[in-house]
Amino acid sequence: MVVFWRKISYTLLMICSVDLLATSGDITMSWTSPMLTKLNSTDSSINPLSRRITDNEGAWIGSLINIGAILGTIPISYLAEKFGRKIALLCIAVPHFTSYLSMAIVKDVNIYYFGRLFGGIAVGAGYNLLPMYIAEIAQESQRGPYSVTLGIFWAFGNFLPYLIGSFLSVFWFNFVLALFPLAFFISFLFLGTETPYYLVKTGQLDKAEKVLMLLRSSGKDEVAGELSHIRTTLANEKQGNLLDVLKSSGLRKALIISVSLLAFQQFSGINAITFYLQPIFESSGTEIPSDIASLVVGACLFSSSLVGPYVIDKFGRKTLMISSCSIMALCLISMGAFFFIKEKTSLSTEPIFWLPITSLVLLILVFQIGVAAVPWTISSELFPSDLKQLAASATTFSCYFTSFIITKFFTDMTTALGTGETFWFFAVFSILYVIFTLFYVPETRGKTFMEIQNILRKTSIVPSRNNSIL
Repeated sequence: MVVFWRKISYTLLMICSVDLLATSGDITMSWTSPMLTKLNSTDSSINPLSRRITDNEGAWIGSLINIGAILGTIPISYLAEKFGRKIALLCIAVPHFTSYLSMAIVKDVNIYYFGRLFGGIAVGAGYNLLPMYIAEIAQESQRGPYSVTLGIFWAFGNFLPYLIGSFLSVFWFNFVLALFPLAFFISFLFLGTETPYYLVKTGQLDKAEKVLMLLRSSGKDEVAGELSHIRTTLANEKQGNLLDVLKSSGLRKALIISVSLLAFQQFSGINAITFYLQPIFESSGTEIPSDIASLVVGACLFSSSLVGPYVIDKFGRKTLMISSCSIMALCLISMGAFFFIKEKTSLSTEPIFWLPITSLVLLILVFQIGVAAVPWTISSELFPSDLKQLAASATTFSCYFTSFIITKFFTDMTTALGTGETFWFFAVFSILYVIFTLFYVPETRGKTFMEIQNILRKTSIVPSRNNSIL
């Protein structure tokens, strides 16, 4: 155990450092829940603006992060290839820090627009680059466990605003959040390493060897095999393009599945719910204080992230997706029924005051275990290595574009349709998600890329001895 710890210690230190950046990113996702409540207040000691924001302003504040996230995936790929992963990661921290600090200091709604858009750029860049960095510094046997930490720290970032947002002023709330990207920047600036993959790719073999020795706490002879493996891998690697996808019926179907899964994920309303969680509880009139209810749901979101990584390989991808979406649909239907009774009938909701928080807790639990992670996993398994970056860009665009639509028009939907009917709208898409997964998505667990492509092309699968396992 002591030897194992010694050998992974510096790699683990790097993982912990970049996980701070992961937390910085997902803070922005649930930031709106306590902040919109404050910005809608007429109390000048709570709201730093001279007035309460309008519904349209609140919708833009909530949704602009998604536009930023779409834009953020473009420059980060260039920076990572041109200047290296380390410099690119340090660049991501700058808009995060600037976003939080500007929203802490300046008392103008336009600055909130800027902060959300700028922070969204960092979010999209982080989701694009962080998994790559961890994969490139970790040993192959440790990539799975190390990659799992990203999901945990992303979930902690979602939980943090619920934890502290209701108890801090706008200034101190945003100031505390700004400390996370600052802590990452300082620690990674002095301790961070470039990845051995990038160094080998750019012909810096001596530096790559030294970095491997540092990361593995090993001598030159001990890292020689891994260095040789990296060189061989990169020598055999080619860069795929969209034309390669269009030429293959299997890859075309893979792209449709990847894009659709992430679009359905967002049309289930999950980001709108997490963005507007505290206002949703306030509108429900439940006896449970909205800040406490939000805190409970946020805690469930974080705790369930610890479970997801351990069940994704234990059960089939389709089983998790179908089960998760089915339960989500039931939760959304029950929430819709609560708000419909409250808003459209004369019946009292006091006997079922517990229904909104119970439904949301269960919704978050099953989402985090299934729908949150599985679509990204399936997408990565449907494409060969030379097309994974293209696939990641397409799925990221699909995710944040649909998230923008839902979060921007969530308040308009609740006004036009009613809160209950809006949740039923999300429930319909969750049911469609189940149908799509059941009839169109292949089971990818334990299958090679060629086996998956055979399924997508609807050809018979005859596993060979060399092709039967991953």
